[in-house]
Amino acid sequence: MAINRTPYSVAQEALGMSSMQRGLGGMTSPVRPGPNAYDGLSNPAVQNYQEYQNQRLAQQDMRQNIGTAAPQAAADAMGKVRSQTAMQSDANSRAQSFASQRLSEALYANDSGTELMRLNSVMQSPERANFLHGAAVAKAMSAGMNPDLAGEVFTKNLYNV
Repeated sequence: MAINRTPYSVAQEALGMSSMQRGLGGMTSPVRPGPNAYDGLSNPAVQNYQEYQNQRLAQQDMRQNIGTAAPQAAADAMGKVRSQTAMQSDANSRAQSFASQRLSEALYANDSGTELMRLNSVMQSPERANFLHGAAVAKAMSAGMNPDLAGEVFTKNLYNV
């Protein structure tokens, strides 16, 4: 079986040969090679359809890539912001955890915070003024001032509106 080595389809060749064998060669014009061969739009001598098609598809591919690149870039930026927020939140969480650990260690070292609770109960009781007066006098004495003067300033500030 012979392989067709021409760019024309078998039907186009067969019609031409059949017309010649029947003696119709003068009546039938030879078949033009290829459909629309010389119509001016798809003339193979003027324009290579494969090259045109490749360029058209490359432009289409470029438009589609540009169209999908913008949402991808936005998603990437949002992902980076989320990861930075998570890292910052993680750092804040570690700092808070460290602070609470140090606070629990201080409470444990101070006999589980009993002194702190006792100070809080004094500050909430009627003995609050007496405690603050004593603290002011002790502060004045440590600064080398007259303790009576510190008590007088404390009393004045107590009733000052």
